[in-house]
Amino acid sequence: MTASKVIRASVVWGIVIVCGLWIIFPIFWTFSVSLKNSEQLFTLPPTYIPNPPTLQNYADAISSRGILPALRNSLIVMVVSAPISVLFASLAAYGLARFQFRGKRLLLYGILSIRMLPGLILAIPMFLVFRPLGLQDTLLGLIIIYTAFNMPFNIWLLTGFFEEIPREIEEAGLIDGCNPWQLYRRIILPLATPALVASLIFCMLLAWNEFQFALILTRTDASRTLPVVISGMTSDRGTYFGQMGATGVLAILPVLAVAIYVQRYLVKGLTAGAVKG
Repeated sequence: MTASKVIRASVVWGIVIVCGLWIIFPIFWTFSVSLKNSEQLFTLPPTYIPNPPTLQNYADAISSRGILPALRNSLIVMVVSAPISVLFASLAAYGLARFQFRGKRLLLYGILSIRMLPGLILAIPMFLVFRPLGLQDTLLGLIIIYTAFNMPFNIWLLTGFFEEIPREIEEAGLIDGCNPWQLYRRIILPLATPALVASLIFCMLLAWNEFQFALILTRTDASRTLPVVISGMTSDRGTYFGQMGATGVLAILPVLAVAIYVQRYLVKGLTAGAVKG
């Protein structure tokens, strides 16, 4: 290798290492804090590796903070809302990809602009709508909110992918006797699996991490999610850093496991629809 190539490779790898440490360090620090006792939390210089490590923060978070009910609620809302949002978004995206009409591109931008609205702008009106319907402080209310709020991004992502599927494949299915529903279910959806999985992962992450709707629409442990419970660990009496770190680890692990398992679909789905022609 020439000197210029060595320098270029060194710069690239240096940037990659710095970015990797920038991403990994907060996760490492959260895990480290979760294993520290109260004395190690405030030492100077800071203690990076707990000695000795303790699981007391996990025990306190589970016993006194209602972590397990919140974890259950977050899982239910995520697992139910994400597939429903992707299903309805796929139907809308397929129609937008296959039918040509005036103002189609403007409609797509209008759909995407809904997702750009801050959640706080919509949270209070939804509170006023949900209260007389009995959907306040219920998991069903959160599922409805997350399903609707995630659909614009899903429609935008899936439309680009469906536009890349050759029409000849659909014509062959029609010749073989498929009706429109069979064509969509047996041919289009299997071909769109990478994009559907990528869209599903994003929906799960957004539902898992969402805070504003959950804060305004929930009041009791029966419907509170993990982000709301974690926010309650900071008050005028102080911040429970150890319990917050333990809860953060419990919140990271499920999503991290799912992301690692489906990463190949995620990368392929994100690049789908990026190039036309």
